[in-house]
Amino acid sequence: AGINQHYINDAVRKLKSVSGLTVIGVTGSYGKTSVKFYLQTLLQEKYNVLVTPESFNTPMGVVRTIRGSLKPTTEIFVCEMGARHVGDIKEICDMVHPEHGVITSIGPQHLETFFNMENIQKTKFELADALPEGGMLFLNGDNDYIQQQAASPAYDQTPEKIFYYSETEGTGYCAKDVKVSQLGTEFTVVTPDGESERFQMRLIGAHNVINVVGAIAVAHRMGMTLQELRIPVRRIEPVPHRMQMREHGLVTIIDDAYNSNPVGSRAAVETLAMFDGIRILITPGMVELGDKEAEYNHKFGNYAADCCDYILLVGRRHTEPIREGVLEKGFPEEKCLVFDKLEEAVSYAYAIKGQGHKYILLENDLTDNY
Repeated sequence: AGINQHYINDAVRKLKSVSGLTVIGVTGSYGKTSVKFYLQTLLQEKYNVLVTPESFNTPMGVVRTIRGSLKPTTEIFVCEMGARHVGDIKEICDMVHPEHGVITSIGPQHLETFFNMENIQKTKFELADALPEGGMLFLNGDNDYIQQQAASPAYDQTPEKIFYYSETEGTGYCAKDVKVSQLGTEFTVVTPDGESERFQMRLIGAHNVINVVGAIAVAHRMGMTLQELRIPVRRIEPVPHRMQMREHGLVTIIDDAYNSNPVGSRAAVETLAMFDGIRILITPGMVELGDKEAEYNHKFGNYAADCCDYILLVGRRHTEPIREGVLEKGFPEEKCLVFDKLEEAVSYAYAIKGQGHKYILLENDLTDNY
């Protein structure tokens, strides 16, 4: 603990030494890593930007980023903040003192350590609590848990401080006329002032739109025009292992190995359903959902049955609720198979015969103890 505190103190000192630095905190049950990287792509068109790499979203991961990569010329530091316990976000905020914050989502993740949704809501809003007067808070307006928490008496803030972003009608930044294809996604963003611009991006799936709109909202409020943002939005790349597509001849791998939540997994299989070919899902299911785990995995099986031609499950005990949900929808039993190892499932997927291109979705990646 003493050694860690030494490094934390050094990081705090280094942050204070960079004059004019703006810190933007990003947290959420899911979507935070994506929004962080989207923000980097957009903001670096105008500013010198540092972001926490990969999933460096713990206190010591943030410390390592600051001590190793923060420069005197850095203008914006986008800091991803992860949490498994109440107080985790506050700990990072007390260190980096964010001026602005983004809460991308609140949902049932890490319930084994949070125990209930109320604790998750309070923890994510520790970022809101940490913002100074005049700081901006950006909230996913389509998320019921966020709306519920923001409406509580504890967050009686002026409208000027809070900016919502959504895929529905609202008072904030809204995406409209969303068009999705195998080649990418396009949509129109309307600002709270009524300004609008059409955007195109290479990311697949309508579920990506909400996160990109959030990044656009932040960049716009940081001084970039919608017109200036058109080209960087087109440059946005998939975050590694989050709906990242890789071509292998007549097989396309859709790598979503880092996804492990009910909303993201449903969005992934619904995106798979858009493709014209043999659609194969390989998954070990979702974890860290507490006593709701079997229920969520059963529902995942229901969704997957409507979207896939083959469903290959990895791990016999853990995937039983998914299999039950799949077969409950009348899915052919001979096309829902269970394997002990990921490698066996992938080999089987490659060997499946049929006409047309094969699309293999790798949904979630669990350690061997599952």
